[in-house]
Amino acid sequence: MLVVDLTQYRSHPNKQLLVHTHGVINCIHAGTKLKITKLAAIFHDAGKLNPNFQRKLDMPATCGYSNHSYLSAFAFLCYCASNQDAVLNGFNNEKEWIGSVLAIIAHHHGNLPDFPIILKDEEYSRLLSFLNDSPDLPVSEFLGEFIPHNRFLVLNHHLKDEFKNSIQIQLTKQITNPITFFLETQFAFASLITADKTDASNHQTKEGFCDFSVQFNNKLKNHCNKFLDITDLDKIRSKMRKEAILKIKTELFDGKRIFSLTAPTGSGKTMILLSLAGEILSDNSGMRIIYALPFLSITEQVEKICRNVFKGLNDLICRIDSQTENSGFESFQNALDSDPVFIKDIFATQFAEDTFDYPFIITTFVRLFETLVSNRNATLLKLPNFSNTIFLIDEIQSLPPRLYGFFVALLGVFCKKFNSYAIISSATMPNFDLPNNKHSLKDMFKDYISPPELLSLDYFNEKIFDRYHIERLIEPVNIEQLAGMIIRENKSTLVILNTIQDTKDLFNELFNCNIDYELILLNTHFTPDDRKIKIDRCIMFLDEGKRVVLISTQLIEAGVDIDFPILYRDFCPIPSIVQSSGRCNRNGKRTTKGRIIIFDLQKNDQSRSSFIYRGKDSRFLLYAKEKIQGFLSEPVLFKLQESFFDELQANTLFGFHYDKIFKNGEVDFIQRLKEGAFAEIGKFRLISESDFGEEYRYYITQDGDDVTFEELEKHQEELKNIKFHDFDKRKLKYIQIEKHLRGMAGHIVQVRLKDTDVKPIACSNECCGLLKLSKSSYSPVTGILLSTENQIL
Repeated sequence: MLVVDLTQYRSHPNKQLLVHTHGVINCIHAGTKLKITKLAAIFHDAGKLNPNFQRKLDMPATCGYSNHSYLSAFAFLCYCASNQDAVLNGFNNEKEWIGSVLAIIAHHHGNLPDFPIILKDEEYSRLLSFLNDSPDLPVSEFLGEFIPHNRFLVLNHHLKDEFKNSIQIQLTKQITNPITFFLETQFAFASLITADKTDASNHQTKEGFCDFSVQFNNKLKNHCNKFLDITDLDKIRSKMRKEAILKIKTELFDGKRIFSLTAPTGSGKTMILLSLAGEILSDNSGMRIIYALPFLSITEQVEKICRNVFKGLNDLICRIDSQTENSGFESFQNALDSDPVFIKDIFATQFAEDTFDYPFIITTFVRLFETLVSNRNATLLKLPNFSNTIFLIDEIQSLPPRLYGFFVALLGVFCKKFNSYAIISSATMPNFDLPNNKHSLKDMFKDYISPPELLSLDYFNEKIFDRYHIERLIEPVNIEQLAGMIIRENKSTLVILNTIQDTKDLFNELFNCNIDYELILLNTHFTPDDRKIKIDRCIMFLDEGKRVVLISTQLIEAGVDIDFPILYRDFCPIPSIVQSSGRCNRNGKRTTKGRIIIFDLQKNDQSRSSFIYRGKDSRFLLYAKEKIQGFLSEPVLFKLQESFFDELQANTLFGFHYDKIFKNGEVDFIQRLKEGAFAEIGKFRLISESDFGEEYRYYITQDGDDVTFEELEKHQEELKNIKFHDFDKRKLKYIQIEKHLRGMAGHIVQVRLKDTDVKPIACSNECCGLLKLSKSSYSPVTGILLSTENQIL
């Protein structure tokens, strides 16, 4: 047998293939013991034994077939054919796992495909040409460094003429356990690509997780001890927190992994959630915490609370969303000019964000739930760090209603498989029981039970949480009539309408009445910085007892800590009414109950709420219009909310989502899981462009000296001039551009526009998906200047 010097083969310019493969395997073993992951790790770069690839490392322009992923997959299939009994025994004779490993190897530099067609015709044809014309490769010798096996040849193997068909044969039509197959294939793929990049870049994962666990509980305890139970609200918040802690102890002892925390608005859910995470950490040192929220405004609010509670641990807490700026990156960037070695620190900082490599992360629903069903390489980098994690998920009702139960059931299976926990929180908690469905859900989600509730629902009947009464107006109103009613109020008033145009119309109507009190307009046509200023101004006026009228879209209704005595709300589904009501007499400190007026706004004889909640979602609105009659108290509204979610659970298709991005405009997640349709499932987006229009992003210049946009253009031009194979310089420039964009985020307006909307005239060409607007196209009082009739945020 020919002796092969395997040390001469490289995976990267300065790394031996054997060393890299061992490094990837070791990195994977630290996070998962899945068999498919180890096999994929061993074979993922076997195709780099190709002499063409080795020459390419030194001479990028080398001719000949050098792509390694499909060749690596073919090598794995040759191994399976020569070691069939051992392979099938390892997979309990479930052949779909062979297909899983093949797909992971073949696409580890791309995205997971839909099964069973996992090979692209063009790349497959190029591979065949190589297999027919090249000498054999020392794959079997390479494999012997990792696992015992029957020796085999690659290029002379009989499978080369039927490689594509052989793969499809392995992928049976009926997947034995679809949920397990999806989650383990996805996790193995994510673990491989993360480990591959970790070893290739010599990245060191963050330390201090165990120390963080200890300090987390100490600092949380010290913070809670600072506050005395003086007011009735303080006393009941403390009681609820202690009750939830005692309850979760019992449930943890019984082996539960996912829990429900239903608490009234204003009851201090953030501190309860942190305390529950601390209880889990006390027996599970070293776990990560991921705190997920639906809106950027709430992530900022929660970050502020957490940094106050956990002072001294700021380096271990990271908020990750589209607007956060990492101070660590800034310091390394400043040091880079004097010492090029800091480029490694910049890469490490970026990689830590991409992979969620922090002990405590505050992020958005987009980054959590889209990752859970993703097939995309870049998105799935963070998935391995979803294992050994405590998920704190607040405002769960912000998910699409048909996906409430699906995501909770999927997360429950994930937590059980990958040693994680989840606490689902809301004042408007959906019903998570599995319904009778077109699919046998109990077979799909074996051993599923609804998350146990950690608090008694009797708290909703407490006097302190009977803070307002609701009145429904019998007759519809138009903008002029609504303005008249608000003028006649003698107190500060919050008005929440369903569309941006409605908020602008009402603002203009009141503004033209020359009122002598503060009038503030709030919607997503303002920059984030201006929105924050507006909310802070409202809070200041309310604290000073000055009258203020805030006109807003539903942007204000969840998680924003603001307290008005009077709320006007255009009709919407009951959960949104409950969330909106949480902004009225929120802290129960007013001498009289808050007043909430529910009305049906009309324009051109059409109901504005029916204009927004139409089609398949119209019944959610109709339910509210049917049930909300006359006068209601807060406890009665809670009962209506419960009945709404019971009706939703029983009569809504489980796991369905509608979006034109999917085949036939919809996706049945359960059916697609049965088919192994990773790419189709991975199309899911929480915010639908087809429903709300294409997103446009505008940078609002601050003054005549603002050159921030021009600096972005300069970065982009510099990127174009970097040679393609100068990977470090290109990577650094990409990071610099992303960080620059984040620094601009506070002055960026993101709007979704349809073809019929009038778009503002930009004063620049597009750069990095961004356009520049002059101050003349934007007002801090009225927002971006354009025409929209259907914007709802």
